[in-house]
Amino acid sequence: MNIDRLHIERLRNLDSVTLNHLQSVNVLYGINGSGKTSILEAIHLLSTGRSFRSGLLRQMIQKNHADALIRCESGVHRFGMLKRVDGEQILKQDGVVLSNQSELARHLPVQVIDPEGLGLLDSGSKPRRQLMDWLMFHVEPEFHQVWLHYQRALKQRNALLRQSVLDPIALQAWEQAMGQFGNQLHHMRSRVTSQWATCLTDILQSLLPDVQIRMSYQAGFDVDVGLVAELESSRMRDRERGHTLSGAHRADLKFKSPLGDADRMLSRGQKKLLIIGLRLSQLQLVHQLCQSTTVVLLDDMTAELDRAAQTRLLSSLIRLDSQVFMTTLDLQAALDPLHTLGVKPALFHVEQGGVTDRTANGA
Repeated sequence: MNIDRLHIERLRNLDSVTLNHLQSVNVLYGINGSGKTSILEAIHLLSTGRSFRSGLLRQMIQKNHADALIRCESGVHRFGMLKRVDGEQILKQDGVVLSNQSELARHLPVQVIDPEGLGLLDSGSKPRRQLMDWLMFHVEPEFHQVWLHYQRALKQRNALLRQSVLDPIALQAWEQAMGQFGNQLHHMRSRVTSQWATCLTDILQSLLPDVQIRMSYQAGFDVDVGLVAELESSRMRDRERGHTLSGAHRADLKFKSPLGDADRMLSRGQKKLLIIGLRLSQLQLVHQLCQSTTVVLLDDMTAELDRAAQTRLLSSLIRLDSQVFMTTLDLQAALDPLHTLGVKPALFHVEQGGVTDRTANGA
């Protein structure tokens, strides 16, 4: 769904702001610290329940306030979130309280492309696994429930490993559960990443035409041996470490060029385009398999990408019917590629936590 109206209260430096008449492309411009990224953060928080900047609620909710409020409206639904300092939250859809975050996330899939995310290739496996599982959540209806079952079994095994005396019967029971749900996760991830890799190859032909990149999926355990057998044989090692070192929670994605690993062989500019290609190919697959559109948050991409790359990125997002919210310090730098594409965006000037609609002034 597309967001037609957004209202935010008591989040960061945003006391109470409303953005009306939102369009397919929305440009938020203003100086550093004005509140532009906080608006993107609010959309992400509403969809996922967490920030893409800081996980500390005390840093998000305004001082001397107990909560923050975010509401959005589309042509079909109304969604709201009251996020409290103590971690509690209330979610509503059309006035009805939702039982969990995943119900809202399915209606409002949100993807972030920001400078911080451009380090995805150089960091540990967690952000790559999160990227993979965002796609899994939106294209595999059973994935989230299986993932929850696996996480519970993993937590129980880890707790048993830390006990002074091992309980082999309980340990075996939870290892069997990890094996069952871990294999299900593996088969779903393997199937979807195969389709994802095909989409990625197609998109990289325009983003990185001179470089061949191959994406491969790693299960996090020896598939031939089997997860249960691997867990049984690694009990003493895991007990020494205090946690489980093998399993679906250690899955990863690897990227190789003809010259070697992409994280070592690609330039910074090429890495940026590869990561953008990863996210675009995800959106394309969601669009193909689910016929759903995605809200895409572009934070300060005018500072990270040249005009040609910006134009290719925006062209792809428009073709996929994504709704775009982009922040910039340089309004003209954001408008130039949009003019090239014949797109008239909604314009919002953000200043000291306030928002003024400048769309009527023209681009």
